[in-house]
Amino acid sequence: MRSLLVLLIAATCTVPCTAESLWEIPFRDRDILIDGHLDDWEGVPALVIAPGADEIRSGGDFTDGDLKISLQALWDKEYIYLGITWTDNVFDLREISRKDAVWVDSEGRRRDRMFFYDYLKFHIRKPDYDYTLWLSPRADDEGPYMWYRLLEGYRGMERATGQPMVSAREQGQGSTLEVMLLWKELRLEGKKGVELPLTLILADGDDPDRLLEYKADRQKWLAWVGKVKMLE
Repeated sequence: MRSLLVLLIAATCTVPCTAESLWEIPFRDRDILIDGHLDDWEGVPALVIAPGADEIRSGGDFTDGDLKISLQALWDKEYIYLGITWTDNVFDLREISRKDAVWVDSEGRRRDRMFFYDYLKFHIRKPDYDYTLWLSPRADDEGPYMWYRLLEGYRGMERATGQPMVSAREQGQGSTLEVMLLWKELRLEGKKGVELPLTLILADGDDPDRLLEYKADRQKWLAWVGKVKMLE
């Protein structure tokens, strides 16, 4: 497995500002009902995050059919909409609050607790701006779980921001989610041509109910680093 340091660099560095990977998001051309069903999303291009997929970094030992998510997105002048199909051979969910987000191991190393479970991290970072959303699927009548944070200014002061609207449904060995984020709450402007540096990190926990000490050497993750661009 790649070291934890590589994972933390992927999550926090400024690489997205210069990365070549590009996710183009079309302007909304249909009604989107935030109900967890993805019938509204037919024909919308998808960004696939899976072991071996193009432009995807990985750490840990993955097997065939282990994990895959497909992300679709649309935008208008008020909102960003996300449709997510999440397939996992073993779901490992745990609700984690912000105050419990950091775990300190026996050697004194600080680790993000979310990386030991099934979570997707959305991270928009640019000068004087840092938005983070952690989101889990729904499985076995649990979830979706999430927490979020917005920092602004050169001092990284936290700003009040509203909770995204999220709806999720269980689908056999998978989960479908719909997310709606308000541009105003993100303190960003929704308009044609806008580009935002984005890091997506998908953590894959496979050991429900096991202690974190056991999970520590079995971490698996996938990452996409690039930009999103709002199309007409």
